[in-house]
Amino acid sequence: MIPRRMLLAGFVLAPFSVAAHEPRRGPNGGQKADIGSNHAELVAAGNTLRLFLFDGADRSIPAAGATAQGVVLAAGRQATVVLAPIGDNMLGGTGDFTAARGMRAVVTLTLPGQRPAQARFTPMDQN
Repeated sequence: MIPRRMLLAGFVLAPFSVAAHEPRRGPNGGQKADIGSNHAELVAAGNTLRLFLFDGADRSIPAAGATAQGVVLAAGRQATVVLAPIGDNMLGGTGDFTAARGMRAVVTLTLPGQRPAQARFTPMDQN
């Protein structure tokens, strides 16, 4: 039998564990996720991906010298999108996909002098 205190603690802590895994919306309207020791926001529209880069304190970090690749699964098809710097803290690229609910993307980002880091996104399935 579960002690009453443990059961009560489970009910109290459960909302925090669920909230920690919900998608977060970024300042550009996309989904934000941890990627290595940084954060990235993925915005998908049409056949384009834009990846905005932030440090751990959510300050913009330069995209110059960064490389990234997104593997997109949409409408039952997989597409690879090469992302290149196109703005101060943004990388972008196009591919053979159409952004829609249910799409998923895995982004691999390499910042200058750092090891590659990955993040998983469902950019069209946000609340």
